[in-house]
Amino acid sequence: MKKFFTLLFSLLSVIGISYFVLFIISSMYSPQADHVPLLNDNRVISPAIENYRPIFQKYAEANGIGQYTDLLMALAMQESKGRSPDIMQASESQGLPRNSINSPETSIKAGTSYFKRAMERSGGNVRLALQSYNFGIGFTDYVRQHGGKFTPTLAMKFSEWKAKELGWGRYGDPFYVDHVMRYYNNEKQKQALTKKN
Repeated sequence: MKKFFTLLFSLLSVIGISYFVLFIISSMYSPQADHVPLLNDNRVISPAIENYRPIFQKYAEANGIGQYTDLLMALAMQESKGRSPDIMQASESQGLPRNSINSPETSIKAGTSYFKRAMERSGGNVRLALQSYNFGIGFTDYVRQHGGKFTPTLAMKFSEWKAKELGWGRYGDPFYVDHVMRYYNNEKQKQALTKKN
C-alpha cells in the first residue's frame, strides 16, 4: 500500500510540474499574455518610450524611414527602456563617450539618423542594420567579407573577434536583433489585440 501511495504521489508531482512548465511556455508565446505579469511586464514598448512616439515619428519621417517608427521605439527599449536621457544610446555613434547626450530628442535624432545610415549600408536588410546599430556600421563590411549574409553565428563570431582584438570581456550584444524584435513583435501583437477589443 505504501508503494502505491509513493507511486501515486510521484505521478501527480510529474503531472503537476509538467502542467506548470507548459503554462509558462504557452504564456511566453501567447499574444494574450497580459494575464501573466511575471512574463509580460517588460516585453512591450513602455509608457516611458511611448511618450516620445511623436518625436520618433518626426525624425523617422525626416530620414525617410517613417515605416520603421515602431522598430526604432523597440530599439530604444532594448537600449535604455526610457531610463536614460540618451534614450537610444546614440552618443557613441556620434564619436562621444557613452551617455554624453543628455536630451531624449537629441538622442532620438542622432539614433534615427544612425539607423538610417545602417539601413543604407546594409542594402535595406533590417536585421543586419539592427545588429550594425549595436556593433557599429563596420559590421556590415565584416558580413560582406564573410559570405555576405547576416546570421546569428556571424554576429557571435564578430563579437568574439572584436572582444579579443580590444582586450575586452565582451563586445556588443550578438543577440541584439532577437532582443529588439521581441519588443517589436510583442508590441505589434498588443496593438492588434487592442484594435480587436
